[in-house]
Amino acid sequence: MDVAVLTYSGLPQLDSFDAALVPALGELGLDARPVIWDDPAVDWRTVRLALVRNTWDSHLRRDAFVAWAGKVDRLTRLHNPAEVLRWNTHKRYLRELEAKGVLVTPTVWVEPGGTLDVGTLLRERGWDAVVLKPAVSAGALKTYVFPRAEAATATARVAELAAEGDVLVQPYLTAFETEGERSYIFFDGVLSHAVHRPPTLLSAPRGFSEPRAFTPEDAAELKLAESVLEAMGRPLLYARVDVATDNEGRTRLQEVEVTEPRLFLSLDAGAPGRLARAIAAKL
Repeated sequence: MDVAVLTYSGLPQLDSFDAALVPALGELGLDARPVIWDDPAVDWRTVRLALVRNTWDSHLRRDAFVAWAGKVDRLTRLHNPAEVLRWNTHKRYLRELEAKGVLVTPTVWVEPGGTLDVGTLLRERGWDAVVLKPAVSAGALKTYVFPRAEAATATARVAELAAEGDVLVQPYLTAFETEGERSYIFFDGVLSHAVHRPPTLLSAPRGFSEPRAFTPEDAAELKLAESVLEAMGRPLLYARVDVATDNEGRTRLQEVEVTEPRLFLSLDAGAPGRLARAIAAKL
């Protein structure tokens, strides 16, 4: 097999947004097939390139996923590489990027077993509401929004989350409700396309319900997205940089997704071919 397009058992034929990649690779003469990432029957030595795509249970067992990636990376070409997957599957990477000058959404970190008085934090920071999330998570799993009136409940929830690992506490950005997030999608360090995404939290008010492509026109925002890749130090086969507007009107990095982000290939007619050609170049 030339390319194993990696997914998980709950989505054996790939996400509908990204399924067009397999035929695009086929048009280049490459044998590409969906493969369950943790299928014990796969001999990775017979795969020319393993592409992490819809491995959407990896955050539920990060240690096993990181160990698997290390093994596969030694047997074939893995993209993105194992060291990148390890780095990106714990949100401490945001601290590293911020230290390199990237404008990141303000974050208070609670260490494992720690506590935080959310009411005091809200008063000190002048925030009206907070978002709580584990440092190892995806798809808004165990992510909560609490307004100022529920600060005591938020404090208790922080303790619950910290009993399991590191916790991020951030201001709730009201622009999510109208703008959502903007995702800039790069292949081999070059911008492919951009997508407006509604809030991940289903309970959040939203000005639109489905992701939609847009043409980037904000040069400063695009520069921020590009600066994230520069801070990471090398071009990656794929990267999705998610930004949003903070409550003071500034664009900030929310996350950089270089493990298993949805790439929204179906929203741009040329995107499947661009990614397929980037993959072929690695072979």
